Amino acid sequence: MRILQSTYRVFFLALCLVATGCVSSEELLHPKSLKQTNNNPNFLSELPISPSGSTVIKTETPGTRRKSITAQEADQLQEKYGQLMRVAPEAVKSLLLYSFIDEWYGVRYRLGGNDKSGIDCSAFARRLYEEVFHIDLLRTSIEQYGICKFVTDKTELMEGDLVFFRVHGKRISHVGVYLMNGRFVHASISSGIMISSLDDPYWSKRYAGAGYIPKRD
Repeated sequence: MRILQSTYRVFFLALCLVATGCVSSEELLHPKSLKQTNNNPNFLSELPISPSGSTVIKTETPGTRRKSITAQEADQLQEKYGQLMRVAPEAVKSLLLYSFIDEWYGVRYRLGGNDKSGIDCSAFARRLYEEVFHIDLLRTSIEQYGICKFVTDKTELMEGDLVFFRVHGKRISHVGVYLMNGRFVHASISSGIMISSLDDPYWSKRYAGAGYIPKRD
Protein backbone atom coordinates (compact mmCIF):
# COMPACT_ATOMS: atom_id res chain seq x y z
CA MET A 1 0.00 0.00 0.00
CA ARG A 2 2.80 2.40 0.90
CA ILE A 3 4.60 1.81 -2.40
CA LEU A 4 1.38 2.29 -4.37
CA GLN A 5 0.67 5.58 -2.59
CA SER A 6 4.19 6.83 -3.30
CA THR A 7 3.93 5.73 -6.92
CA TYR A 8 0.56 7.45 -7.39
CA ARG A 9 1.72 10.70 -5.77
CA VAL A 10 4.81 11.14 -7.93
CA PHE A 11 3.11 9.98 -11.12
CA PHE A 12 0.20 12.37 -10.51
CA LEU A 13 2.63 15.29 -10.02
CA ALA A 14 4.35 14.51 -13.31
CA LEU A 15 1.03 14.29 -15.18
CA CYS A 16 -0.15 17.60 -13.72
CA LEU A 17 3.02 19.40 -14.80
CA VAL A 18 2.69 18.10 -18.35
CA ALA A 19 -1.07 18.67 -18.57
CA THR A 20 -0.87 22.28 -17.41
CA GLY A 21 1.85 23.08 -19.89
CA CYS A 22 4.36 23.99 -17.15
CA VAL A 23 6.84 21.50 -18.52
CA SER A 24 6.86 18.84 -21.20
CA SER A 25 7.55 15.19 -20.46
CA GLU A 26 10.91 15.51 -22.20
CA GLU A 27 11.86 18.60 -20.19
CA LEU A 28 10.73 17.34 -16.79
CA LEU A 29 14.19 16.24 -15.69
CA HIS A 30 16.23 18.79 -17.58
CA PRO A 31 18.03 21.36 -15.34
CA LYS A 32 16.98 24.33 -17.51
CA SER A 33 13.31 23.56 -16.91
CA LEU A 34 13.54 23.63 -13.12
CA LYS A 35 12.57 26.70 -11.15
CA GLN A 36 14.98 28.93 -9.24
CA THR A 37 14.55 30.25 -5.71
CA ASN A 38 16.41 33.37 -4.60
CA ASN A 39 18.55 33.10 -7.75
CA ASN A 40 19.67 29.67 -6.59
CA PRO A 41 19.23 27.00 -9.29
CA ASN A 42 17.01 24.23 -7.93
CA PHE A 43 18.34 21.42 -10.09
CA LEU A 44 16.35 18.66 -8.46
CA SER A 45 13.03 17.08 -9.31
CA GLU A 46 10.87 14.14 -8.37
CA LEU A 47 11.01 11.42 -10.98
CA PRO A 48 7.90 10.48 -12.94
CA ILE A 49 6.76 6.91 -12.37
CA SER A 50 4.99 5.07 -15.15
CA PRO A 51 1.81 3.02 -14.57
CA SER A 52 3.95 -0.12 -14.68
CA GLY A 53 5.81 1.07 -11.60
CA SER A 54 9.05 1.85 -13.42
CA THR A 55 10.65 5.23 -12.85
CA VAL A 56 12.71 6.42 -15.80
CA ILE A 57 15.70 8.64 -15.16
CA LYS A 58 16.77 10.41 -18.35
CA THR A 59 20.52 10.90 -18.57
CA GLU A 60 21.47 13.27 -21.36
CA THR A 61 25.19 13.46 -20.67
CA PRO A 62 27.10 11.79 -23.53
CA GLY A 63 28.36 8.36 -22.56
CA THR A 64 26.03 7.87 -19.56
CA ARG A 65 23.46 5.10 -19.61
CA ARG A 66 19.70 5.39 -19.49
CA LYS A 67 18.60 4.11 -16.10
CA SER A 68 15.33 3.10 -14.49
CA ILE A 69 14.26 2.77 -10.87
CA THR A 70 11.31 0.67 -9.77
CA ALA A 71 8.84 2.01 -7.24
CA GLN A 72 10.21 -0.48 -4.71
CA GLU A 73 13.77 0.77 -5.25
CA ALA A 74 12.57 4.36 -4.90
CA ASP A 75 10.97 3.48 -1.58
CA GLN A 76 14.21 1.83 -0.42
CA LEU A 77 16.22 4.92 -1.34
CA GLN A 78 13.85 7.11 0.63
CA GLU A 79 14.04 4.84 3.69
CA LYS A 80 17.83 4.54 3.59
CA TYR A 81 18.70 8.18 3.04
CA GLY A 82 15.91 9.42 5.27
CA GLN A 83 17.60 7.53 8.10
CA LEU A 84 21.09 8.71 7.17
CA MET A 85 19.99 12.34 7.15
CA ARG A 86 17.46 12.04 9.99
CA VAL A 87 14.48 13.21 7.97
CA ALA A 88 11.17 11.59 7.08
CA PRO A 89 11.49 9.22 4.08
CA GLU A 90 9.05 11.32 2.03
CA ALA A 91 11.44 14.30 2.37
CA VAL A 92 13.89 12.44 0.11
CA LYS A 93 12.42 13.45 -3.24
CA SER A 94 15.46 13.88 -5.51
CA LEU A 95 15.72 10.25 -6.54
CA LEU A 96 18.15 10.90 -9.38
CA LEU A 97 20.60 12.47 -6.93
CA TYR A 98 20.25 9.78 -4.27
CA SER A 99 20.44 6.96 -6.78
CA PHE A 100 23.77 8.38 -7.95
CA ILE A 101 25.02 8.71 -4.35
CA ASP A 102 23.93 5.15 -3.61
CA GLU A 103 25.99 3.82 -6.52
CA TRP A 104 29.09 5.58 -5.23
CA TYR A 105 28.62 5.23 -1.48
CA GLY A 106 31.70 3.72 0.15
CA VAL A 107 34.00 4.08 -2.88
CA ARG A 108 37.45 4.73 -1.46
CA TYR A 109 39.28 8.04 -1.58
CA ARG A 110 42.22 8.35 -3.96
CA LEU A 111 43.97 11.64 -4.63
CA GLY A 112 43.71 12.36 -8.35
CA GLY A 113 41.26 9.49 -8.83
CA ASN A 114 38.19 9.82 -11.01
CA ASP A 115 36.40 6.47 -11.00
CA LYS A 116 35.11 3.74 -8.70
CA SER A 117 38.58 2.37 -8.09
CA GLY A 118 39.17 5.57 -6.11
CA ILE A 119 38.16 9.22 -6.37
CA ASP A 120 39.01 12.50 -4.67
CA CYS A 121 36.62 15.14 -3.35
CA SER A 122 36.59 17.58 -6.25
CA ALA A 123 36.41 14.81 -8.86
CA PHE A 124 33.40 13.34 -7.06
CA ALA A 125 31.64 16.72 -6.96
CA ARG A 126 32.42 17.19 -10.65
CA ARG A 127 31.16 13.70 -11.52
CA LEU A 128 27.95 14.24 -9.55
CA TYR A 129 27.27 17.58 -11.25
CA GLU A 130 27.92 16.08 -14.67
CA GLU A 131 25.74 12.98 -14.30
CA VAL A 132 22.93 14.40 -12.14
CA PHE A 133 22.74 18.06 -13.14
CA HIS A 134 24.39 17.94 -16.59
CA ILE A 135 26.72 20.76 -15.55
CA ASP A 136 30.45 20.77 -16.28
CA LEU A 137 32.36 21.82 -13.15
CA LEU A 138 35.99 22.84 -13.01
CA ARG A 139 38.30 20.11 -11.71
CA THR A 140 39.78 21.32 -8.41
CA SER A 141 38.09 22.50 -5.21
CA ILE A 142 39.90 25.86 -5.44
CA GLU A 143 38.58 26.39 -8.99
CA GLN A 144 35.08 25.35 -7.94
CA TYR A 145 35.25 27.75 -4.99
CA GLY A 146 36.26 30.56 -7.32
CA ILE A 147 33.10 30.40 -9.46
CA CYS A 148 30.53 29.97 -6.66
CA LYS A 149 27.84 32.44 -5.69
CA PHE A 150 28.00 32.17 -1.91
CA VAL A 151 25.12 31.72 0.52
CA THR A 152 25.97 33.29 3.87
CA ASP A 153 23.19 31.71 5.92
CA LYS A 154 23.53 27.94 6.24
CA THR A 155 19.78 27.61 6.73
CA GLU A 156 19.29 28.83 3.14
CA LEU A 157 21.46 26.12 1.58
CA MET A 158 19.72 23.92 -0.97
CA GLU A 159 20.31 20.45 -2.34
CA GLY A 160 23.09 20.64 -4.89
CA ASP A 161 24.98 23.57 -3.35
CA LEU A 162 28.73 23.10 -2.99
CA VAL A 163 30.25 23.23 0.50
CA PHE A 164 33.92 24.07 0.99
CA PHE A 165 36.45 23.47 3.75
CA ARG A 166 39.96 24.51 4.73
CA VAL A 167 41.38 21.23 5.97
CA HIS A 168 45.02 22.26 5.65
CA GLY A 169 45.78 25.85 6.65
CA LYS A 170 44.02 28.77 4.95
CA ARG A 171 43.78 27.14 1.55
CA ILE A 172 40.54 25.63 0.20
CA SER A 173 41.28 21.92 0.13
CA HIS A 174 37.98 20.02 0.36
CA VAL A 175 34.55 20.17 -1.26
CA GLY A 176 31.26 18.34 -0.85
CA VAL A 177 27.69 18.62 -2.15
CA TYR A 178 24.96 19.77 0.23
CA LEU A 179 21.90 17.56 0.65
CA MET A 180 19.50 18.58 3.43
CA ASN A 181 19.21 18.91 7.21
CA GLY A 182 22.84 20.03 7.52
CA ARG A 183 24.17 16.95 5.69
CA PHE A 184 26.52 16.82 2.72
CA VAL A 185 28.00 14.05 0.60
CA HIS A 186 31.71 14.00 -0.12
CA ALA A 187 34.81 11.88 -0.67
CA SER A 188 36.38 11.55 2.76
CA ILE A 189 40.04 10.58 3.00
CA SER A 190 39.29 8.18 5.85
CA SER A 191 36.02 6.61 4.71
CA GLY A 192 35.57 7.35 1.00
CA ILE A 193 32.20 8.51 -0.31
CA MET A 194 29.99 9.21 2.68
CA ILE A 195 27.47 11.62 4.17
CA SER A 196 28.62 13.93 6.99
CA SER A 197 27.11 16.73 9.05
CA LEU A 198 28.14 20.38 8.88
CA ASP A 199 27.58 20.43 12.65
CA ASP A 200 30.24 17.79 13.24
CA PRO A 201 33.01 19.53 15.25
CA TYR A 202 35.68 18.53 12.70
CA TRP A 203 33.82 19.96 9.70
CA SER A 204 32.31 22.91 11.55
CA LYS A 205 35.76 24.10 12.54
CA ARG A 206 37.04 23.86 8.96
CA TYR A 207 33.96 25.18 7.13
CA ALA A 208 34.92 27.84 4.57
CA GLY A 209 31.58 28.63 2.93
CA ALA A 210 29.00 27.25 0.53
CA GLY A 211 27.22 28.35 -2.60
CA TYR A 212 25.82 27.50 -5.97
CA ILE A 213 27.02 27.70 -9.56
CA PRO A 214 25.34 30.71 -11.23
CA LYS A 215 23.27 29.94 -14.29
CA ARG A 216 25.15 30.74 -17.47
CA ASP A 217 23.48 32.89 -20.10
